[in-house]
Amino acid sequence: MTTDPALSREDIHRLLTEVGAYLHVRRWTATVYVAGGAAMSLLFDGRTTTRDIDAVFRSDRGQLEAAVRDVAVRHGLPVDWLSDRVTRHVPDADDTSATELVVPGLHVLVSSERHLLAMKMLAGRERDVPDLALLFARLGITTPAQAVAITDEVFGDTYPVERPPVEYLEALAADVLDEG
Repeated sequence: MTTDPALSREDIHRLLTEVGAYLHVRRWTATVYVAGGAAMSLLFDGRTTTRDIDAVFRSDRGQLEAAVRDVAVRHGLPVDWLSDRVTRHVPDADDTSATELVVPGLHVLVSSERHLLAMKMLAGRERDVPDLALLFARLGITTPAQAVAITDEVFGDTYPVERPPVEYLEALAADVLDEG
């Protein structure tokens, strides 16, 4: 692998399994909640690659970071190939529809479609439009108001950053619908 990886669904599975194996042989366990492009790759066959794995670490940081560093060194990956920078965009509410992947040593929760949609709407990046178009289709969204309603429902009163104006969210959703 290079220092600027293009991680496929298979790469993500393999790397997370290696993190789990590192933890397991030490009788440690960890839990991560995967979001962003990695979650899209894990959930949908149509999404081919992502540069890194955005996750929320829900267990002992030191043990998990040691495992991540070990895997990074062995594969020539950046040390932040699995990072928690996404934490500030993740809803406070539990994602009860998250997909679970269990490997020895590591419990992986993959963000649900609704939570992915809400986080990508909040981020509002141009590069997220193709992902949003896929999520809109999967969730049956046909109007901007529906996308905004799901975003508000997922975040509730606990937006992790300032809530964008409804007009902005509606315009983003309209752009997604126009491109879809």
